[in-house]
Amino acid sequence: MTDPSNLAPSGPLLPDVSSRPPDVAVIQLRLPTFVRKNPHIWLAQVEAVFDLRRVTSKTTRFRHLL
Repeated sequence: MTDPSNLAPSGPLLPDVSSRPPDVAVIQLRLPTFVRKNPHIWLAQVEAVFDLRRVTSKTTRFRHLL
């Protein structure tokens, strides 16, 4: 009988990353100036910028607003 520990692994050695969206290490955003008179409009504009730049992480969104 063949010892299973001597057999080469079957299948790919690396995970298939083609089905995952690429990770972005750095992103630069230009957020609108905060307007005290209409914070709802400002927030909608900020959310639009995040959506256009595909920023989905809540942590990343929070840190951009700091």
